Amino acid sequence: MSSQAPTKVAIVGAGPLGCASAVHLMHRGHDVVLWSPRCSRLAVNEGIARLVCTGAVSGAFDVPVLADPAGLADADLILVCLPGDAYAEVLGTLMPVWRDGQTLVVSGSLSLSPLWLAETLRDDDRQVQVAGWGTTLTTAHFLTDGTLHVNPLRHRIDMATLPAPGIAFAQDQCEALLGDRFVAAESLLAPTLANINPIAHAAEVIPNLTRMDRGEAWSLFACFTPVVARLAERLDAERLAVARAFDLTLPTLVEHYARSYHLEEGALEDMAAQIHAQGMSPLGPARLAHRYVLEDAPFGLVFQEQLARVAGVPTPMLSNCLDLLETVYGQTFRGTNFLVSALGLNQSDVTGLRSRCAAARSAASAPRSPSLSR
Repeated sequence: MSSQAPTKVAIVGAGPLGCASAVHLMHRGHDVVLWSPRCSRLAVNEGIARLVCTGAVSGAFDVPVLADPAGLADADLILVCLPGDAYAEVLGTLMPVWRDGQTLVVSGSLSLSPLWLAETLRDDDRQVQVAGWGTTLTTAHFLTDGTLHVNPLRHRIDMATLPAPGIAFAQDQCEALLGDRFVAAESLLAPTLANINPIAHAAEVIPNLTRMDRGEAWSLFACFTPVVARLAERLDAERLAVARAFDLTLPTLVEHYARSYHLEEGALEDMAAQIHAQGMSPLGPARLAHRYVLEDAPFGLVFQEQLARVAGVPTPMLSNCLDLLETVYGQTFRGTNFLVSALGLNQSDVTGLRSRCAAARSAASAPRSPSLSR
């Protein structure tokens, strides 16, 4: 185990989150490279993309961009910043790239994707540490002029790893890069269920589907009215009930927003109004074909519904939201998450799934070296 920051960090994904993560790391003095299968949002000139930023980090950053994903094998730590609907295509393609000794971190991990990665790599006899974060490092959005608006780093990020004994090492790596904000979870189920994006986005988009369909410009948090808050609270209660069935106690949606946006806890609609007033609200989706549904329905809501069935926990509001979205979109989201079958979730029980996900069971006894960045 080492207290030194990884000397080579690579980010997979060049959307707002991947770019903002690169900027935060570079702002802290770390060397970062970026790779994306398309990199459509960035202008790359001779292997460099210039990011002009405002918000929590301001200025221009020149980020090296890999042309060949084989270059990812040179990194000590890889941060995956991909939507769930890109896991199969992108991470499946990258499986041969990962090498022994690397740490692979899935940011805002969905659908127990770290478990899938860890078990696949283990079966291929490769020694790769796989970690899942319960949320993303920050939030960000591109402005109409191409400037990247970067929000502050989150105060707390729950994380878990496989193989289990490596949790202290992986946590040290993350803290050496980004400071003392990482909390070791007892199971990979914790960061999976701690990811509030699926329920928050469902609550935000369902009352605003016609805005999306008409291509209107609307502020996500300015439109977070009491109607949205009531739906979000019901979905959050079901999420927390599923977590309790797996013996997990997780932060509420209110606590998550307070930590993520540096606010006092209060009514959800009041906190949303403060987020908007402080300029941290992105625009809501201006099209139906948006990741808030196409990613978060199959890889968030569907997976949570499956976990609820494994645990025998009723989730009527969650299922109703899925039924509504499947009707509106004319799609069967419940049939599009490959990880449900890849992980054998339909044949799992609580005991078996908890055992497979017991990521940090040795963390309490594992020695920790002091973090360099506090």
